[in-house]
Amino acid sequence: MLGKILTFTLALGFVATSAMADDTAKDKMAETMTKYEKTGAVKLCVTLTRIDSTKVFDDYNILFKMKGNKAYLNTLPHRCARLGFEKSFSYAVSTNQLCNVDLITVFDSSSNIQGPTCGLGKFVEYKEKDKAEKTTGQ
Repeated sequence: MLGKILTFTLALGFVATSAMADDTAKDKMAETMTKYEKTGAVKLCVTLTRIDSTKVFDDYNILFKMKGNKAYLNTLPHRCARLGFEKSFSYAVSTNQLCNVDLITVFDSSSNIQGPTCGLGKFVEYKEKDKAEKTTGQ
């Protein structure tokens, strides 16, 4: 009986910790996305040479910051385990574009081995608010 209670308590602790981590990731994503405004444009591909950096928020969302004032939020159609924890991934493409049909592979930094491979979603365009306001003269 004590073993069942201990197991249940540990499981509840894990669920609570996971929920707190999810809330933190959502807060960081929300904070970052306040710097951008959605344009409404959706792309299937982005040009690799235009990608300046990436920011992984969680197991579903990656922000591709582009050269200039654009960024694309890619929401994966399925959860990519450990992506939000590792915050690093690789990809292999045969063209100069990264597309919604391409796969990313989570890079496990603790063991230097490949983690899960996951499909990308569509790229939703955003513009940086500060740069957008400077461009329009506001």
